[in-house]
Order: sequence, then structure tokens, then C-alpha cells
Amino acid sequence: MGEQDALQALSGIGEWIWGDDLETTVFAQAYGNDKTLIFRFTIDKTRPQSLATRIVNCFHDIETGDTSDSFPDRASMRVALWSAIAIVWTECSGEPTVEDPDVVINVYEARSTDPAPPIMWKICHEVDLFNDYVDLLLPADNLSVKQPMNIVDFKSLIRQNQLGGRGCTTMVHMPSNPQTKFVFKGIDFRTFLFSYESGHTQEEVKIFYRSTELVCNLPPHPNIMAPTQTLVTICKHGDDRPFVCGSLYPFIPNGTLASNIDQSNQYDRKIPLSQKAQWCYKMAAAVAHTHFVAHTYHMDIKPGNFLLDEDSNLVLIDWEQSDAPVTTAAPEIDGTWDVEEIPGEGALRYTKYTGPERRNMPLTTPGNSGWNTWNVFLEWGEKLPKSS
Repeated sequence: MGEQDALQALSGIGEWIWGDDLETTVFAQAYGNDKTLIFRFTIDKTRPQSLATRIVNCFHDIETGDTSDSFPDRASMRVALWSAIAIVWTECSGEPTVEDPDVVINVYEARSTDPAPPIMWKICHEVDLFNDYVDLLLPADNLSVKQPMNIVDFKSLIRQNQLGGRGCTTMVHMPSNPQTKFVFKGIDFRTFLFSYESGHTQEEVKIFYRSTELVCNLPPHPNIMAPTQTLVTICKHGDDRPFVCGSLYPFIPNGTLASNIDQSNQYDRKIPLSQKAQWCYKMAAAVAHTHFVAHTYHMDIKPGNFLLDEDSNLVLIDWEQSDAPVTTAAPEIDGTWDVEEIPGEGALRYTKYTGPERRNMPLTTPGNSGWNTWNVFLEWGEKLPKSS
């Protein structure tokens, strides 16, 4: 039995399960039939064996005095969670306000002496939390992007499925044209709920705006993604001022270079040497343009960040400048080592850094890698712009 069998029988798919920092709540997001809904299970200490309490205890690894207050393992917890959502899905998804952008649906068991209490649901409008989310966003006029720019309302988008990449990178379409797919990149309410307590969401918003502005102002190159032509906006309740929460890009269906290489390996298909050479040339061309023409950096060069378009041309994506491949990151990236060029030799000399702890990144920067604390690219960008 699959953990989502009951939900998938209703054409629904569960996407995310996450918890809050206080360890009192578990959220889940699912989509189906052109709707994306967020559900919430909250601990009830007066009912230690209720479904919601058991889900919270298991997800957050809360020690209980009775094994019946939790689940034997996470797999069984996930089955129970998605099955509960399946029970309420048809009824709650038909409510006219269920797709309001501030809605979270509480799922819980009715207070009953029945050994199997009925699963209940309630639509909650989290106005304060939603307004806190919108308060992190900027109006389009505050962004350094090329105008004029198309604007669409987030509520008008139909989500299809989550894609790889940062945050809520998602395939979407317009109701009027389901055949034309777009990629939404940005910060939605789910992303906010996922990390607002830690302050990470504020940094994610800054990263999104920075990458959008960077790509919009890069000198064009055939191996670098084109800037967005459409910004996605959202409004507070009772306030018609639009704030930018995302952007749309054309969907490129051929996948990443990494996925194409993996597929070739899986089916034991040898990639022609000429194709490899062409890909290497195009990757190098994108990096050279970034460094020597745009005078900036990408930071996360890897096959997974190159898309293959319909002509098998490579396109460099994901310009957040906030992550790096662990396998190829230079030793000096996180300040563990310092590097200098040996005059007249063209060689590099590395020395282990032994001074006080370095930090040039905000305390709320998401991620656990060394460069989330100290990022040498920021130093180079100021002191040695061409070295970036």
C-alpha cells in the first residue's frame, strides 16, 4: 500500500510535510483538480491519542509515556496524515473560499466516544500571518527590472507540480491556456509558513529579488537564461496594492543536463564525444560571459543548473548566488582557507585561516554550509570584481 493511495484515488497528490519550530503543529500541502491546499494538524494535550496529536508527536520525535500517543514509525504516520486529508479533500475542496491565499485547513478528530472518531475539517483564514508574509514583499516599482513588465495575479495561476530548485519552483499554467506551461519562481505562502519562525523567509525573499534583478540586467547570452517577462503579484486583504511574490519563465521540457546524463547512464546509452564537447564548450561560454562580460558570478555551476532547450542548447539557470556544489567548491569559499597568487609564477598559495570566526552573511541566512556564514564572493565582489 502506498502512503498516498487514498489521496491519489481522488486525483490528489501530497507534496510537502513540515513542522513548526515550537513542535506543536504539522503542516501538509497537497494539490489536485487545479487546487493547491495547505492542511494543519495541531497537538491537543487534552487528547494525547487523537490523530493530530499522534502525528505531531511522531513528526517532531516528541517522547511520550505511551506508545499509543504516537506512531510506530514515520512511514505509518505519513499514511495516516495523507489518508486523513483524503477523507476531507472532496468536501473541503469544494468550498468557495478554500483557495483564498490566506487559508489553512485544520484537520482533526471529532470529540466522540466512538473508537474511530470521524475526521473533521475547518477553514481558517490566517490573516495576520498572511499579512506578515506580504509585508516582506516589494512592489514592482521597487525592483530594478526592465520595463514594461507583464503582471499577473498569483491567484490566477493554476499550480501543477513542484519542480526541482530552490523554494517553491513550480510548473503552472493560466486557466485560459492550460497547454502553455510556465515555471513559477518565487516565495509563496507555503514557503513563508515553512521558515518564517527562523527568519529564513526574509533572506529567501532577498535572494529571489536579487536573482531576478541580476538576470534582468545581465548582458544577453545564448547559454544564459533570458530574463523574466512576467512578474507575479499578490495583495493583502482590503488592500489592492500588488506586491511581487514571484516571476514566470517559459517551461523547458527537456530537463537538465544532469538528468539527461543520468538517463543515458541508466539505459547504458553512450553520449557521443561530439555532444560532450559541445556541452563543455557551452558551459564554458556561459561561465566566461558571466565572469568577463557581466563581471559577476553564479556560484553554483553544475550539470543540474543547465537546462537543455528544444535545440539541445544549454541554458544556465538558478542565479540565486547562495549555494555551491560541495564537490567542486573552492577551499577559500567559506573562509576556511585564504588564497593568494604567487607573483611571477601564476600559481596559487593556500594558507589555513586561524583567526577569529568570520561572518559576512546575515544570521538568518538559510543553509548549514560554511558559505552560509562566510562567503568569499562578497569580499571579491567589492575588492576584486574581475576575480568573481
